[in-house]
Amino acid sequence: MTETKTTQRYPFLDLLKVFLTIGIVFRHAELVGLEGRSEAFDFLTRGMMLITEACVPLFFIISGFLYFRNVPKKAGVDFFWKKTRNRFFTLLIPYLIANAFAFVCYWLAHRFAPDMISGFFGDDWNKPFFIFWTGPVNMSLWFIRDLIIACLVAPLIYLLVRYTRIWGVLALAAVWIWVGGSPWYNIWFTIGAWVAVCQGNNADKLLSKIHCEAPLYASAWSFFVYLYHYIPIISLKKLFVYLIEPQSFISLTGTYLATALLVLALMTGLFIVLKEIAPRVTGVLVGGKL
Repeated sequence: MTETKTTQRYPFLDLLKVFLTIGIVFRHAELVGLEGRSEAFDFLTRGMMLITEACVPLFFIISGFLYFRNVPKKAGVDFFWKKTRNRFFTLLIPYLIANAFAFVCYWLAHRFAPDMISGFFGDDWNKPFFIFWTGPVNMSLWFIRDLIIACLVAPLIYLLVRYTRIWGVLALAAVWIWVGGSPWYNIWFTIGAWVAVCQGNNADKLLSKIHCEAPLYASAWSFFVYLYHYIPIISLKKLFVYLIEPQSFISLTGTYLATALLVLALMTGLFIVLKEIAPRVTGVLVGGKL
């Protein structure tokens, strides 16, 4: 493998991450548990949920592909050790920081404004090791937790896709369906690994031929928004519902769109400010993607 391929970036994937992140925000902005909701609004939200259902699987596939895209024909301990050490900084550290931030927010909310943030986890959220086994505290970060585990078992995934090719992926998919889906383990990440290991040259040529321009810092922005959007969404939804008490299609749709768009604007503004005043800190927060 050449150094160029190792360091190559695909603008199309960076742009795709932007749209997938926006989809995740709109998915989490859904208004649930409201009595007397408009049937038209229910139809709208079901459509949005159906569309955004693909966001997390696509994130896993992209992650699996990017993990293995520069894998040598016979990957050894050095390759996986380097990848694991890299993921410590690009995934684990941002994951722990984001959960620490969420922990502080939950603690403050439970102490001063218990109605503002739903207590999804009862009192379990403040127990040791919760973020690894039951949580995370920031509920949306289950994806990052599962991605970390997928990276830890990457040598086994590599052996599976290298020696069994598509048949091993199909067998894993059958098990995945049998056990009821995620996280066993992890079919979407494994599909990305199969593309990189078994179809790497074809995928590289295809992605290289897709000419598009991703926004500057697109990947860093996407990761930052994914890490920190969930608690603002919970808070804004509760605030808007309390103030507006939406029931009609217009009021419900307006509340839904306002929540998602305001969170996207808030996260984007915060990202820009942090990047300007504390670029090194922001770099740590987004796993060195700046």
